[in-house]
Amino acid sequence: MKSPFPYEIIADSKTFYGRVEEIEKINDFIKTSNNILIHSKRRMGKSTLIQEVLRRNSNEYTCIYCDIFDITSKEDFIKLLLKGISNIEESDFKVMYKKFSEMFKRVRVEPSFDPNTSKFSLRPIVATLSFDEMIEDFFLALEEISKDKQVVFAIDEFQQISLITDIKLDALLRKYIQTLQNVSWIFLGSKRHLLTSLFEYKAPLYEMATHLELQPLALEEVYTYTKKHINISKELMSYIYEVSDSETKLLQNICHILWLEKKNEEISKEYIDEVVKQIVNSKDSSYRLIYDMLNNNQKIALKILSKYKKKIYTQDVLNEFNIKKQTLQSAIKALFEKEICDKNDDVIYIPDRTFELWLQKTFTRI
Repeated sequence: MKSPFPYEIIADSKTFYGRVEEIEKINDFIKTSNNILIHSKRRMGKSTLIQEVLRRNSNEYTCIYCDIFDITSKEDFIKLLLKGISNIEESDFKVMYKKFSEMFKRVRVEPSFDPNTSKFSLRPIVATLSFDEMIEDFFLALEEISKDKQVVFAIDEFQQISLITDIKLDALLRKYIQTLQNVSWIFLGSKRHLLTSLFEYKAPLYEMATHLELQPLALEEVYTYTKKHINISKELMSYIYEVSDSETKLLQNICHILWLEKKNEEISKEYIDEVVKQIVNSKDSSYRLIYDMLNNNQKIALKILSKYKKKIYTQDVLNEFNIKKQTLQSAIKALFEKEICDKNDDVIYIPDRTFELWLQKTFTRI
């Protein structure tokens, strides 16, 4: 039986719950062809949310989703955009093939069959084309598509374009985006400092999208859904919410194990603690690999972050861990660059809650 608590894959319509207010807000932006920037910590359900929004709007709009997390070049970026636009759902594959064959000036498409899904799709052929030729074809095709029906184009992990240094992708995108009248862009990302820098004052994309910071799922929404599948009290649900620090992925993981092992049985706080311990222990080798690659000062910095989130540079904290302020700042900067820690206003935190729990367990033993 399929778990009602997916935690490593995108939830489908049957297992998606909550986010009523957020969906209403996003739909309002879509209706008026406005752009929106959605950001939050990792593992909070941004991708799941936006794919549910696209599913619910697929009849009214042409919806396209593109995840650019793995790009390392401008060519990777435009190839993924072309792939996204080439696979718009059509009831008749032959019609879709003919449409894109005519729409692209230089890009060729060829049919591709996926034996796992038994579905045909289109694969853009761009081997001999330059980046400029590909991006021009992409936006010409997008303009043509938007003439028939409004387009909603979601780009996930959008902050990755800031890592491409041989071209100002944000400036190039602004030039094209502001000329398209019937396209609503949704930009998503989790590396807050990189993402927001693309839209800050004087940046090319400044005021090109309205910001929406995705908050944790509301406890009431989580409990309303969870009690349908698990025999759990509101008090214990609150405890899970607290232990997971409201991180969607960890929260779902805990509930999945409870559903699997204690579906109809009464659940205790002690059993929840055992489940959390089981999850943390299952990550031991991968987390130890990360930890062992750090130098001593970076390990001390992690020790501090696992205990304190604010005022880590006070003299009391520095004395407690026997480290100088400049040394700690340098270690925090290194952890920041490795994406092991992140910052939200004056709070420096470890974005992976399970890793944070593993660190707390590890440092307790030392």
